[in-house]
Amino acid sequence: MPHYKKLALAFVLPFTIGTAFAADQEAAAATPADPAKEAASPATLDTNNDGKADAWDRDGNGTADAWDTNADGKPDQFDNDGDGKPDKPSR
Repeated sequence: MPHYKKLALAFVLPFTIGTAFAADQEAAAATPADPAKEAASPATLDTNNDGKADAWDRDGNGTADAWDTNADGKPDQFDNDGDGKPDKPSR
């Protein structure tokens, strides 16, 4: 292969690979999330406006029915009877 063809290949090949990689990244970013997974997980709510989810709407009615009271990111109080308030702990 002549010297000028090797030199051209050395400049063109990285550009081509970089362009293909960027296009792949854009396609991955544009792919919507799995709708089945989103539908299965309850909506999170920030009830105390601290920027962190601290309540969940498990039944999808717009009202919180699970709460995180110790800030560990997991619900620890639940409303299973539908009154809108945390149920009393069972013994």
